[in-house]
Amino acid sequence: MAQSVRLQTASNEEIDALRANPGGIGTLTGDEHHTYLGATLNYFLTGEAYPDPTGHPLGSALDGAEDIDYPGLENGAFAVVPREQVADIAALLVAVDLVAVQTAVEQADFDMLLDEQELYDLELITADEAPGVIAAEIKQLAAFYARAAQAGFSMVMYTT
Repeated sequence: MAQSVRLQTASNEEIDALRANPGGIGTLTGDEHHTYLGATLNYFLTGEAYPDPTGHPLGSALDGAEDIDYPGLENGAFAVVPREQVADIAALLVAVDLVAVQTAVEQADFDMLLDEQELYDLELITADEAPGVIAAEIKQLAAFYARAAQAGFSMVMYTT
């Protein structure tokens, strides 16, 4: 089974409450977005499958800006992106050149990406469908972040 990155909107107050009581992660009621292509999206957005959140402006879009330990999740933690950074990420995602991403995907060596970058989520799609699927995933992620930014939300995320 492929890993899924689950993103959920939350208020800054909810984020503060989660810092104090990480077990409240299951009580959030904000909008959700899921992707099975987290590492692949990171790679085509930042050049790294698992970017340092401070190393690229989009480095925290799927992996968060701050980790909060919580052993109740299978990964042992979840991450947050504060409201102010959500707006920055939203603006950057909306500006992504999807045609350039599709071209990069078309030219990519999938075998190398699987072996060297550990983009195992590429096994979920064929090379022929990858350019369109990846561009569509980025477009959906951009729309989700834009809605969150417009509503003034922060973001919580974890991998399952």
